[in-house]
Amino acid sequence: MKQFISWDEYDGYIDSIANWVSASNLNLVGIYGLPRGGLPMAVSLSHKLGLPLLLDYYDRRIIKDVSNVNKVLVVDDIADTGETLKKFSPLHNVICTFHYHKQSIVTPDYWVHEKGDDWIVYPWELVNSNEIQDYLI
Repeated sequence: MKQFISWDEYDGYIDSIANWVSASNLNLVGIYGLPRGGLPMAVSLSHKLGLPLLLDYYDRRIIKDVSNVNKVLVVDDIADTGETLKKFSPLHNVICTFHYHKQSIVTPDYWVHEKGDDWIVYPWELVNSNEIQDYLI
């Protein structure tokens, strides 16, 4: 079964993450969105939080001191298996997702909703998308 996320719900999810980040005093130096699902989120959060959008995670022009004090906000739409997030889970990142599935090998620092077994279709995706990641086909 598919669960469709509207743009209004998307805006609410962005607000939820932004409010959590603002209340957490994280000393963030930038935002990186994993390509595809995380990129729309990163753009929205960059505007809302006034932080630079990192198009390249390793862009040292923006991140001059990645230490325990200065962190990067890494965002993705979902932590399902956790495979795409696992290389970003060291100390110097804060990971946020819209959805988190308890099977994920990475537990985000913050997520908006726990995911059940439904296939989630985000507003930037095709309504008739297959219930499998199209890059796996």
